[in-house]
Amino acid sequence: MDQPPAQARTGGRLLNTFLNRPIENHTSGWSDLWDSGESGLWDRGKASPALVDLIERQDTSSFFDPFTQDGRRKKALVPGCGRGYDAVMLALHGFDVVGLEVSETAVKEAEIYAAAELSRPSSYHFGEGYCAPSSKGSVWFELGDFLNPRWARGDESDQTGGFDLVYDYTVSLAHFASISTRYLVMAVQLPDFKDSFYVHCIRNSVNNGQKVWLE
Repeated sequence: MDQPPAQARTGGRLLNTFLNRPIENHTSGWSDLWDSGESGLWDRGKASPALVDLIERQDTSSFFDPFTQDGRRKKALVPGCGRGYDAVMLALHGFDVVGLEVSETAVKEAEIYAAAELSRPSSYHFGEGYCAPSSKGSVWFELGDFLNPRWARGDESDQTGGFDLVYDYTVSLAHFASISTRYLVMAVQLPDFKDSFYVHCIRNSVNNGQKVWLE
């Protein structure tokens, strides 16, 4: 019997993991896939080219300048950061970044990846002809579920409070349209996110009237 195309097999594996799994159990599904070494089902191998382009545009809003007007380095959040491609890219462009993941395995892999790339960055983190800033930001990774706001309620010594920029590609995509809308509305009502600028890779994102679409 002929084998189905590889794309169909991988797509089916990913879909079947969540098809009959209640939404509240999706976190464990992602963790299971990471633990079984199946992150290749969705892993792009580098940061979103659309996000790189947006960050590097000179004609975009000052929201994408890594420093505030008073010289403070901005803090960015990447929920569902996976191996940390987008988080590391933002740090290399000057932001201090928190990558959030539900999988302990993913967090460990992201830490290894970040250590290597911050030391010797790959060219794919930057657009053609772009001059990287001389001052890199930092990146660290937290174990937690963005849909459960308790992850952001640590003590005063933790690194998670208050963000200037939130970039989401994974979480809303993984939880479908109805959940995406719910979690985005929930997020902008939290104190840590009330002044954040959201970059949402699919459909739409809202935060106090500020929104960006990336196709």
